[in-house]
Parts: sequence; C-alpha cells; structure tokens
Amino acid sequence: MKKAFLLFLSLSLFTACDNEPLEGEFFGLADPDGEQTGGGGSESDDLTLSLYELDTDVTFSLLGTTIQTITRSDLNVSNNILTSSSIEVTVPPAPAETETQTYTRNGQGQIVSDVSVNAAGTTTNEYTITYENGQISQITYDYYEDDEDDYTYNFTYSGNVATRTEVGSNISTVFTQDNSNRLIKKESFDGTTSIQVETITYDSNGNCATSVRTGETDSNSTYSYDDYNSPLKVVYDEQYLLSFFSDDYSDEIGSVLAHFHSSKNWNAVNIDGTAYNFTLQYNSANRISSRNISYDFGSDLSFEFDEVFNYVN
Repeated sequence: MKKAFLLFLSLSLFTACDNEPLEGEFFGLADPDGEQTGGGGSESDDLTLSLYELDTDVTFSLLGTTIQTITRSDLNVSNNILTSSSIEVTVPPAPAETETQTYTRNGQGQIVSDVSVNAAGTTTNEYTITYENGQISQITYDYYEDDEDDYTYNFTYSGNVATRTEVGSNISTVFTQDNSNRLIKKESFDGTTSIQVETITYDSNGNCATSVRTGETDSNSTYSYDDYNSPLKVVYDEQYLLSFFSDDYSDEIGSVLAHFHSSKNWNAVNIDGTAYNFTLQYNSANRISSRNISYDFGSDLSFEFDEVFNYVN
C-alpha cells in the first residue's frame, strides 16, 4: 500500500486532488461503527498527547467511476515525539490493507527513516532522510512494488532559501523562509519556467493566516483558529521542514501549516469565497478532544475527516 510520508498526508489532499487523489494517510474521530472513541484520559491541563486518531472517508469520481476510500489511522506519541503509527485503508469492495510505520532518529533526534510494513510482515515502502550540518540534504523514497514511484530529492541552501531538485526530473522547488524561520513561499519550476507558486502570510499568533496559489492550481484560502493551544504543534514542529520537503511540487502547504503547525486549533477555512466551519469538542480543561472536518465539492468530490485526541499525565 503506497503512502505519503506521515502527515504529509494532510489536508493538502483536497487542493491537489487533480494530481494525486489517494496519496496519503488521513484523519479521524469515529470508529468503523460510527461511535466516538478516545479523547479521554484525565482532563488536567498538564497532560500530553499520547494517541492521535485520524479517520477519513473520501469519495471522488475518476473517469466516470465513483471511488470511496476509508482510512483509519492511529499515531502513537511519547513525550511529544511521534514514535509509530498504523493505518488501515479500505477501497470497497477490496478488503482492508493495514500497515505500520516506524521511525528511526539520529543522535540529534532528527528522523532518518520511516519504514512501512504490511500485515504479512513485508516491508512495502521506506523513506530515508540524510542530513549535512543539521540540514536535510537528501530524501529518498523506495516503493518496493513499483520502481516508477521511487524518487530522490536533493537540497541546497542559500541563506533563508532551500532549493529542491529531483533526480531524473526537470522540476525544481524553491522554499523561502522569513527571519523567524517560517515558510512564506513555495515556488516550483519546470526548467526555468515557474509553474506553481504559493505565498503564505501569518497572524499575530504566528499561525498561517492566508495561502494564495497561482499557476497550475489557483486558490485563495484564509484560515481561522480557536483560542486554545493545539496539542499537535509541539509534536509536529520537530518535522517542520520535513513536512514540506517530502511533498509533491504541486501540494499545498497552507493547510499543513494550519493543521499541524499552528499554536491554536484550526477551526475553519475559507476557500475561494466558500466557508467551511469545523466541529470541535473540548474537555473541561479546554483541550481539544475531537474535531470533524467536512468538505463537499459536489458530486465529484467529498471529504469527511475526523480526529480524536487522547492524553496522558
């Protein structure tokens, strides 16, 4: 089962659906029977995230055929560090496929590999990340069943700009950060021709406020948040650049910033003038316990994302 590097999975999927409609893992709140799970543990305000449950139900039309994909994911967290995850994907009428991911870190705590193993114990795919002077210098992806899906990304740096090139491809992507090391621009080129640009602005809390994309995909998104601290930021900020360096050139970064790297909980987005408000629930300490994210783009595409947040002392 092919997967995108954890979380790089995110909601960028719905804005890149014309390119890779099923590349990834998604988000959840309900068990297969529709009953809420998790979100529990003590409601003390000094707890840390221990299990993050993500489910999704995606329905889209491909060449006149309606396809539904149901995904159940469990992500295990210890001391605010992602340790392992499991994902079950069902594309009816085929049976569900299950894989587990394990992460290996170097002495500096940086992820150096992400290995996926299926229920039969066979390794299906692997990411390997190489660093030089603390910076990502190379990312390789090996999908064992089909070499066509393999790739190698190389990175060079100049000040606050990182340039990614892909072996055997004319596509390059330039990532620009501001003086606070926040991504403010992603631009991709085919040779010397710019083909996709995304610019990002931030609010007073440092959260992604807007994303404007032009080129192969045009969109204008504005993000909103509640007033409570997000438990995801501390977990995923250790993978901040890795979240984007391993994506496809056409993938949106704004929704990934909003979902995983915001200090407050993402609760709404306005995409090209259409507002989508999410349903969030909280425990007595005002810590998020669940979130439902729904998008309906008509008969050709709809998404249902759900999440549950479980805490421990």
